[in-house]
Amino acid sequence: MPARHTARPDAPAQDAPETAEQVVAAAARGRHRRPAAYLAAAAVGAVLVNVLLSAGPDAQAEPAVTAASQAVSVADQLGITAPAADGTQVTSELTGHLQELAASRAEREDSEAAAAQTQAAADEAARQAQEAAAAQAAAEAEAAAQAQAAAEAEAAAANATTQDFHDYALAQLGGDESQFSCLENLWGRESGWDPDAQNPTSTAYGIPQFLNSTWAGTGIAKTSNGFRQIDAGLIYLENRYGSPCGGWAHSQATGWY
Repeated sequence: MPARHTARPDAPAQDAPETAEQVVAAAARGRHRRPAAYLAAAAVGAVLVNVLLSAGPDAQAEPAVTAASQAVSVADQLGITAPAADGTQVTSELTGHLQELAASRAEREDSEAAAAQTQAAADEAARQAQEAAAAQAAAEAEAAAQAQAAAEAEAAAANATTQDFHDYALAQLGGDESQFSCLENLWGRESGWDPDAQNPTSTAYGIPQFLNSTWAGTGIAKTSNGFRQIDAGLIYLENRYGSPCGGWAHSQATGWY
């Protein structure tokens, strides 16, 4: 009685051999894997296609280069590019990208530096213009104040009395009554403390009766302002005689000072 062979229920069923088309499809589905795996799958598929489609023994004897070329053709159809074995192509591409990035960054930094320099120059010009405007405004204000003070002084001098001139001279002498007494006598004899007094035979003018050449030595221009005339007269007496009493003593001795 022949032996009966019963297949074990848990024995795994053997997979049916894959066709060339299935191999190629499997390779296409695995396109996101490494390029080396792609090329291996493509080469296997090409070999299988070559074997299955061969008509006879002559076809089986074709050189291996045909299968290789078909493998490359399949790889091309799948869009697979094999990287260079030594990484030269990848390194070259990375170097090119890095150089482009470096050049772009350098250009951007140069542009930013130029813009910053331009802005700094504009800010400096604006600051200088502002300072110049402020200085001009201050100078104009000072000139206006001086003009106002001069106008007020002129108005006060035009309406001043002899007593006003005496009080002013005494204040300029620091309240020294003895020196003021000499000064009162000196200028009383010279002009009677009249700021408009004019010597008919010379250029002597004003309370101190200065010649035109004398005014220049005091640093005060010839003026009809009696207060400024007193200032000029006190400067002259201080420089020439040391005090009003020194000038009065000389005037008493010579008739002039």
